[in-house]
Parts: sequence; C-alpha cells; structure tokens
Amino acid sequence: MSPSSIDNHTCIDCDTCRWMAPQVFTRVGEMSAVYKQPTSSEDRLKALQALLSCPTSSIRTEVPPPDILEAQKTFPIPVDEKKLPGVYHCGYHSEKSYGAASYLIIHPGGNILIDSPRFTEKLAKEIETMGGVRYLFLTHKDDVADHAKWATRFSCDRILHSEDVEICTADVEMKLEGNGPWSLGDDIMLVHAPGHTEGTVCLLYKPLKILFTGDHLMMTESGLSIMEMYNKYSVPKQVDSVQKLIQFDFDWIIPGHGWRIEFKDFQEKNTVLEAFVREKYNQYSSSYK
Repeated sequence: MSPSSIDNHTCIDCDTCRWMAPQVFTRVGEMSAVYKQPTSSEDRLKALQALLSCPTSSIRTEVPPPDILEAQKTFPIPVDEKKLPGVYHCGYHSEKSYGAASYLIIHPGGNILIDSPRFTEKLAKEIETMGGVRYLFLTHKDDVADHAKWATRFSCDRILHSEDVEICTADVEMKLEGNGPWSLGDDIMLVHAPGHTEGTVCLLYKPLKILFTGDHLMMTESGLSIMEMYNKYSVPKQVDSVQKLIQFDFDWIIPGHGWRIEFKDFQEKNTVLEAFVREKYNQYSSSYK
C-alpha cells in the first residue's frame, strides 16, 4: 500500500493526517501532502488509520490496500494505553465538523462520546462491544456532525450548551444553562469556555487529568492556539476563558483539532497558559479596559 498522494482539490487542510501519522504526512502550502512512504508496519498502520479518518477521502493509493479491513478494526484507537487507559480516539472524522476529532471515555457510570465522528456502522459495532454510549457530549455547535445518528444508534443523551443549540440540535436531551460548572458524576466536570462560540464547553476528566477542549484551545504546528480566524463569538472572551483554565488541575489537553498536549505537571501547565494569556492580552489590549 502506500499513500501515493493527497487530492489538492478536496483537501481542507484539517491537519488530521499530519498529527495522526506525522512520519508520512506533512504540510505543503495550505494543504497536506505525502512526504515519505511508510517504512515500518507501525507507520503503515498509522497511515491507513489516517486514510480512514480523512473527512474528505483525499488520501489516494495506487491500488486498494489489502489490509484496510484490519486497519478498520483498530478503531477506536487507544490514545495512550499506559498513561490514559480507557480513552480512545474514534477516527472517522466528519467533513461536517471540518475534520474534528471525536473521543470515547470508557466510564463505569456509562461511556461518554465527546463530539461526533462520521457515522459508520463498523465503528458503532466496535463501540457497542466496549459498552456503548451513555452520553454524547458536544463541546460546541461546530462539531456535532452525525450526532442524531449516534443518538439513535445508542439511545444516548446528548449534552450541549443552550447558547449553541441550533435547528439541527434542537432536540438534544440535555441543554446546559448559565455559566456552570456542571458535573457528570463525581469525576467529570463541564467547564463553560465562551469565546470560540458563546456556548463552548470543555470536559475535565479528573481521574486522568484530561481537559477535552473542542475548538477552544489546541496545539498547532506553530504552537499553542485559539485559532482566532475561525472565531464565531469573541476573541477577547476566548482569551478570558483560557485564563479561567489556570485554576483547574489537568496535565493533558485533547482538542478537537490540532495536536494533543501533555504537560509535566500542574505548574508547567500554568506557566504555559499564563504566558499564552499574557501574550494574547498584549495582542488584544485594545479590547480590554
């Protein structure tokens, strides 16, 4: 197999393939590109997983990969089996969510799907063997994708902030009101982080110290980012919401877009966030009194 090329006419530069298989894919101009063919079975598998996750099916191969079915069976993919047991990347990114990633938390109180992947029965069957889905938590209105299909498939309760409810999500089962925070049991906190959208909410999984940020905060190839160019509500409020995160205890940021971040400890996390917020306040000082 080898990913021979990426279709520049369909690639939306969502970054999915580049962070899933950085050994194979890179960025050229404003598009992803194949810069090196896989040289090991591990690299080959990651390339196939990226191919299956590409929201626009832009990754091309010269011949159909004979082991594509085996690659399909690897989803959901463990994020880090040793450090983050029970946390999985669902793959199958949706163009409706501009290629955003979706994650699954295996939880004794019922599994939690974070944002919506592209619906495929193959993935649904794998998730079913892992205990199904109790909650579908939607971080914000952009990354809802095939939420209705997943809700029907698993009879799960969808969660979305009321400020981000639109026609396509009017029937979500749980609409968050106000500024929170809210809890899902003792170990999960939902943190209101307005800015990217008015109703953006992050999920803090306390046992493993993970903050799932949706489009609120991410790591890109050029560094920590709030992706101002895609802001739909208020950049200054988004910076304020990043500052609010300093009080919470987490070591990982797992975003909907971009690269995951692992901090050494609480102090390093705060040092990085404080520097980022200070830089942004200086940049947008005219927006503050």
